Amino acid sequence: MDGLIVNRTTSQFLQVLTVLFLTVLFFAGCETQKGKIVDSSTPDRIGSHRAGSEVYDPAAQSAVEGLLARVANEPEEVADLGPTVGQITENPMIRRVCFVGVENASGEELGDIRESLAESIRTMISQSDQFDVIDSRMVMAGLRETGLRVDDLLLPDKRARFASALGEMDSPFDYLLFAKITTATTTDNVDSQVKYSLTLDLTNIHTGSSTRQTVELKKHYNRSFRARLKDMI
Repeated sequence: MDGLIVNRTTSQFLQVLTVLFLTVLFFAGCETQKGKIVDSSTPDRIGSHRAGSEVYDPAAQSAVEGLLARVANEPEEVADLGPTVGQITENPMIRRVCFVGVENASGEELGDIRESLAESIRTMISQSDQFDVIDSRMVMAGLRETGLRVDDLLLPDKRARFASALGEMDSPFDYLLFAKITTATTTDNVDSQVKYSLTLDLTNIHTGSSTRQTVELKKHYNRSFRARLKDMI
């Protein structure tokens, strides 16, 4: 009799546990994603599988500041490319940059980060007191008008044709800016390190000279307990 009572009690207990377990699963499955507005000073989230704004924003900031600081001391020269490009701006102290976008040569998909990064670079250039940037839509219109690709602009004759076309669109410029992202991955069993590099190449269309600025940032992706513990210490 006692054994029967124990078995019944045990069965009831297991039933209760089963109901509780199914209830937890039900509510967990019904949970919806919720957003939260945070202050602009709140640190960026760290991406778990690939880089995001926590990598590219500081890289862009450092690269643009370093590049413009180096070029700012260069003497201004205006090439004789015709009346449409001879007068650069109403303010001769401002040098205009034609930024042709970000090339992704990394091992990761950039998604919406690519255009966000390009806009960040344009914004930082426009905030300089010595440089301005051409509207990206005008750049695309110039490429369509001339039938050129971005990599064609590395060739002097095609670069001159592109500059002339934008000059005729009332958007003359002094510099062409190229941006490129690359990655280098080091794997340690299940853990890995990725080195992200953002390279800016600025070409003076009047002299043909180029200035390069590269910023590198490393990021660890830890899956093993050993690696996670090491980062905590």
